[in-house]
Amino acid sequence: MNVADRLPADLARVSNRLAVEAGIPELVSRAAPVPIAGGGSDRLFVRLSGGGRTAVLLFQPGGGGELGSYVEIARFLRRLGVGAPDVYAFNREDGAVLMEDLGDVHLEDALETASPNEALSYYRRAIDVLVELETSVTDAMVREELLREKRFDLATLLGETDYFLREFIEGYCPVDIPSAWERERRMLAEMLADEEPVFMHRDFQSRNIMLREGRLRLIDFQTAHRGPGLYDAASLLKDPYHPLPSAMRRLLLGELHAKLVARGAREGEERSAFEEKFAFAGIQRNLQALAAFAKLGIRKGKQGFLASIPRGLDLLEEGITEAGCFPGLEQLVHSVRERLRDRPEKGT
Repeated sequence: MNVADRLPADLARVSNRLAVEAGIPELVSRAAPVPIAGGGSDRLFVRLSGGGRTAVLLFQPGGGGELGSYVEIARFLRRLGVGAPDVYAFNREDGAVLMEDLGDVHLEDALETASPNEALSYYRRAIDVLVELETSVTDAMVREELLREKRFDLATLLGETDYFLREFIEGYCPVDIPSAWERERRMLAEMLADEEPVFMHRDFQSRNIMLREGRLRLIDFQTAHRGPGLYDAASLLKDPYHPLPSAMRRLLLGELHAKLVARGAREGEERSAFEEKFAFAGIQRNLQALAAFAKLGIRKGKQGFLASIPRGLDLLEEGITEAGCFPGLEQLVHSVRERLRDRPEKGT
C-alpha cells in the first residue's frame, strides 16, 4: 500500500476545517493533496496548496497524547527560536495538525552533494542548535515545568537495550548473548542516567533536520524527554544515515564541548571526560538505531531501512573500540557479523 492509499476518506473535511480555523482560506480547496513520505513513522503527512500558499497536514489516527505532545513542543521550541514548524491549527478529535511547510530537503539530502567544507558548515550549525537545546531551551523547560513526566532515566535506557535484544537479535539476527551483556548494558545506562538532564530531542539525526531558506529546522520531536544531551550529540555525530569521518567528528565534538563550557552547561568538565561519555552515548544510541532499522525493515515491511544496518554496526563497533571496556559487546558484534555474512538476502 502506498502513501496515497492510506489517506482518510474525509481528508477534505478535516483539512478545510483546519484551514478555516487557521485563517488560511486559500487552502480550502478541492485540489488533490500531495502525500509526503513519512520515513519510519506511521503518521501521515500531506501537502496542501492553494492561492500561492502551502501547508502540511499531519494525520495521526486516533490523535492521542503523542500528537498533543507534538503540538505543545512545536509551539514551545518555535517561541524560543529553535526552528520548529509553526502550528496553524490542531484538532485532537480528528487527529490532525495543520502546520508550516518546511519543504523536502533534509540535512541528509544536503550532505550527499556537499563538499567537505560545506558539510562542516552544516554540522556546525546543527551543533549550535544542540547548544541552544542544552542551555536556553533547557532553562525554559525547567522554568515552565515542561516534560516533567518524560524522563530518559535508567529504566528508559535499559528499555532501549531490551528493545535491541527483541528487535535486532531475536527478530533479525539470532546469536548467543555474551554473559557480560547484562553488566555492560547496565554500565551504559547508569553512566548516561547520571548525566544532568537537559531538553533532549531523542532523535536528532540528519533525517529529522530540514533545510528551509538557508536555516536548519527541526521535526519529529514529539518524543522529547528530559535526558542526557550526549544522546542527541551521538544521534547527530554517529548517524548511520550519514556517517562522519572520525577526524571531523572529533573536531565537532571538541567544538560542542567548548561551546557548552562557555555557556556554563559543562563548567569544569575536562574534554577527555566529555569524549569518554560521548563514546558511551554513541554505543547506547547505535544499539537503539539498529533495533529500529530491524523493526522497520522486518516487521513494518520498510526494507530500505535494512540498508543502514551495516553502517550502524560499523559505528557501534567503533564506539566499543573507543570506550575500551565492553568485551561482551565486542563479542556480540563479532557474532552478528559472522551470522550476517551468510545472509546477504537480509539486506546487509
